[in-house]
Amino acid sequence: MAGQTWSTFFNVGALPGVLDFVGPVGTLFNRQPMIRWTNGNYQLALENPATRLNSLTGTRLDDAEAMPDIVVRYNGGDGSHSYSLAGVMRTLQYEDRSNLALEGQNDKAMGYGLSLAGKVVTEGKNNLKYMLNYGSALGRYLGLNAFNDGYLNAQGDIEIIDQTALTLAYEHYWTPEWRSVFSASVASADNPSMADYAAAGGLAKQYQSFHANLQYLPAPGLMLGGELLFASKELEDGRDGDMNRLQLSVKYAF
Repeated sequence: MAGQTWSTFFNVGALPGVLDFVGPVGTLFNRQPMIRWTNGNYQLALENPATRLNSLTGTRLDDAEAMPDIVVRYNGGDGSHSYSLAGVMRTLQYEDRSNLALEGQNDKAMGYGLSLAGKVVTEGKNNLKYMLNYGSALGRYLGLNAFNDGYLNAQGDIEIIDQTALTLAYEHYWTPEWRSVFSASVASADNPSMADYAAAGGLAKQYQSFHANLQYLPAPGLMLGGELLFASKELEDGRDGDMNRLQLSVKYAF
């Protein structure tokens, strides 16, 4: 397969069925151009690279990489349990062209990510979905870039950041027409200290989110629903904030 689609690193089947779509902070979520080879349960892909780094002047996005992101994945399971094991190897690289004094300053580093994701059918159509992600450069693959890939130290070198995320979601059918999804998710980053990186205090340290919804399926393809979202964010220096939201949705698939 060649083209733009969901990343091979991302198990779409394990994405919780919340109305906020990519609302859970600890899920992988990424679409990009790639070349993918599939043989039975195994997949190998070369995917579009991009590097996003924290610097003392803000966030910088670079496309100086010479190597694509390399993803390997295994899909397994039986009748009631399907799962995937995936890994990504990334070359992070930047080249500064902002002014003549800095032009040519560059560095590169290797980073990786691991993901275990799946779905367990418990009874009837009820099911439990899970996703556990860990790596030194999850970056833009995780939670719509919840964290950047790393940061530039005082010498202009790339330092990568370990990141961990977990999402659990349970879908329960009360009746054939009524169902609910409950999702809990957390994502955290092992940020540098202020001594290592002067702007470390402003980096995101942890996100948490909880979704609960009720969906009504009155006819084939039609869904009406409401969802409550409770979420929080904490920075490395201890500042934090909460978000509460009510979302109403109507969906018709044809």
